[in-house]
Amino acid sequence: MNKKEAIDYCINLANSANENEIRPNPFVGAVIIDEADQVIGEGYHQKLGGPHAEVLAIKQALKKITDLSQCSLYVSLEPCSHFGKTPPCADLIIQHKIKKVVIASLDPNPKVASVEKLMAAGIEVEVMNEPSAITLNRRFFTNQLKNRPHFILKLASTIDGKIADCAKNSQWISNAASRQYVHDHLRANVDAILTSYKTVIQDQASLTIRNTTGGIQETNVVIIDKNLELLQTQYEGLPIFYPRTASKIILITAQAPSIQLPENMECITGTFNEQGLVFSSIAAKLLELGYYKILTEAGSQLNSSMIQQNIADELYWFIAPKILNDQEGISMFGIDKLNSLDNAYHLELANMQRLQNDILLHYYFK
Repeated sequence: MNKKEAIDYCINLANSANENEIRPNPFVGAVIIDEADQVIGEGYHQKLGGPHAEVLAIKQALKKITDLSQCSLYVSLEPCSHFGKTPPCADLIIQHKIKKVVIASLDPNPKVASVEKLMAAGIEVEVMNEPSAITLNRRFFTNQLKNRPHFILKLASTIDGKIADCAKNSQWISNAASRQYVHDHLRANVDAILTSYKTVIQDQASLTIRNTTGGIQETNVVIIDKNLELLQTQYEGLPIFYPRTASKIILITAQAPSIQLPENMECITGTFNEQGLVFSSIAAKLLELGYYKILTEAGSQLNSSMIQQNIADELYWFIAPKILNDQEGISMFGIDKLNSLDNAYHLELANMQRLQNDILLHYYFK
């Protein structure tokens, strides 16, 4: 097994994890290679607070040989060098005198400095900066480097880019398979769903997760509501206010409420301008609350605002085989601003797939 094959092996191992079980930690896979270039130990981080990938790989290798001094460790992310929920992996590597460590990507956490620590102990270290390893942990890198949640935009439109008709009717543009994909793969794998109070009212949204089996699961919801419109008596019967036992509604507002809020509701005060919410004013607070990955399901203005503020990290675009052919239909993006091609926002296509007759395009914002 050569170096590239070993790193790819680590990344594939890391991908075995359920992100909901490890968040906010990153995906990590590790393998131990002996002198004959054979894998004698492997592991991946499986649960928050549980053993790290390197620990599992070393433990498995020790069942085959007791001396690891001629072995190499390959790992998808720089080993930790500080005490967290578990002891430092760098110390364990040094303890077993592993000859060489090959790291696919460095850890952006400023607490991690294992390269220097390992080299000081006489261990050879190579850092590859492998693009696929960085892509694997895009959410983690966003959290660490930008001190904010990783935001995913979800859009469903006609071929001509309309998300609703002139009467603001959007049910249903995409097909049943696309809608189920949203529940199974998007809503089920984030910490919260972000929307606006207008969307909540217009769509009569509950924003729950409806499982393929027919079950319903709660979700945390972050609602931008500058003037706390949703607290008016006329809206108390909205589906979003179902009885919650394991989730919260977070209202983003310009002013703290003057009334006592229910236990499952909280307000965050943010800054607003003519275009709406200034995301930098509330992003760190959302991260502090444990919302590391957020899915946005909203209208054209909020979609555009997030892109303009460089807060959107990924886009899932469901395209239905329909053409509305109506200038008064609601477009996907609707900010009132002139722009040129020179200032266009660039995306990278990550994946595309067919969901019955719908097409799903998954993009990363560059």
